[in-house]
Amino acid sequence: MASVRMTNELRDDIRRAAEKAYSLSNPEPKPNNEYIAAVRAAIVNSPEQTFLRDVTILGKERGVDKMSRYGMNILPQPPKEAVTGINLRVKNAGDAISQSNANRNFKETNVKFDTPMAGYLEAIEGSRWGDPIAWVDDMRIEDKTVLMEHFHAFLELNETWSTARRAYEHSIRELVSECTTLKQLLEIWPAAESLVPANKIQKMHTKVTRAQRAAAIKEEICFDPTIANQAVLTAKMLGG
Repeated sequence: MASVRMTNELRDDIRRAAEKAYSLSNPEPKPNNEYIAAVRAAIVNSPEQTFLRDVTILGKERGVDKMSRYGMNILPQPPKEAVTGINLRVKNAGDAISQSNANRNFKETNVKFDTPMAGYLEAIEGSRWGDPIAWVDDMRIEDKTVLMEHFHAFLELNETWSTARRAYEHSIRELVSECTTLKQLLEIWPAAESLVPANKIQKMHTKVTRAQRAAAIKEEICFDPTIANQAVLTAKMLGG
């Protein structure tokens, strides 16, 4: 059996394959259907969206909507891209209400919808990148309690998942770093064979004679016996 050294490239290949396997078997948590439904309903009924709808109606009544003006639009408009999710935020406990604090100290979860949200309005056309941001603290009082329960339950679930993943990735990095040969790794963790490139497994299982091994070592270290032989012969002639 040939000895296959654990090069940094091989370590990285195995580590990436191990992380991919973990992601497939332990996918990142997603908000459940109840949480998604609660967020969607809260957004639709939020004071912000209610106000923007009222302004739109008033603008049409007064003839200042986009269809009645030559100038730039001044009324809320549907977003250019359909809203398929919301970045839901909660300010950290004890923070001041000031906008500067709110922009720095918060927790956030992203909630994706099965279908785009109809009727969503934005105050300034083309001002958004990615999913819209919504603050639980800006929702109706009757929606805040439900949202907070879902929000914190999901954060706890996600943190548990993240902690477990970090521990797993750390253990993989430690293992591949300590092992000097592929054979040593597989003796410690036999299941890792499925993570190793096929050509490395094939090389490891190749029978190598002593002569072949000697030739391989010579090639690996670029050993030229000419100079060494000359040094040994000269030393003998000088009585060394």
